Amino acid sequence: GYVLLDCDSLDGRPCIVGLLGPGDYFGPGLNGGPATHRAVAKAGCHLRRESRQAFQARLRSEPELALTLTSQLAAREARLQQSLFLQQAADLPQRLAWTLAELFTECGGPCRHGHQRDIKLSQQELAAMVGGSRQSVSQILNDRRRAGIIDYTRHYLCLENRHKLQHLLAS
Repeated sequence: GYVLLDCDSLDGRPCIVGLLGPGDYFGPGLNGGPATHRAVAKAGCHLRRESRQAFQARLRSEPELALTLTSQLAAREARLQQSLFLQQAADLPQRLAWTLAELFTECGGPCRHGHQRDIKLSQQELAAMVGGSRQSVSQILNDRRRAGIIDYTRHYLCLENRHKLQHLLAS
């Protein structure tokens, strides 16, 4: 499964700021401050809740955990920097193509509908991730569906052709 991290934008709309997969650590205990985001478990997650003190004790006694956490935080920072760059430099279709490629790679699983991969995510959630309206994202997804790149159901996005998606990223 995976977890969506979201918060409300200044105008009250949900804004998805992160998507975490199996083995990822998150929570306000990592920095000692109050929670700034909501965590929404999606698609069969198993979560472990741990106090800040207990987690810090584990970090001190398990050096491999500290290395894993450092690696995860560095990867998360790189994704945030890429996302910030795309928000400033790319149009919505480019942001959507990049996000879909990342989602299918990081969180996608074997498709239940016969395609290459799928991910349980609504168009509204996808729109919140890329900074677009659901209507605009839906129109682009329809274009990508007609081109044989993706397919979708009410709750799933399905990858039909990874090579075509990669070609979108290169253009």
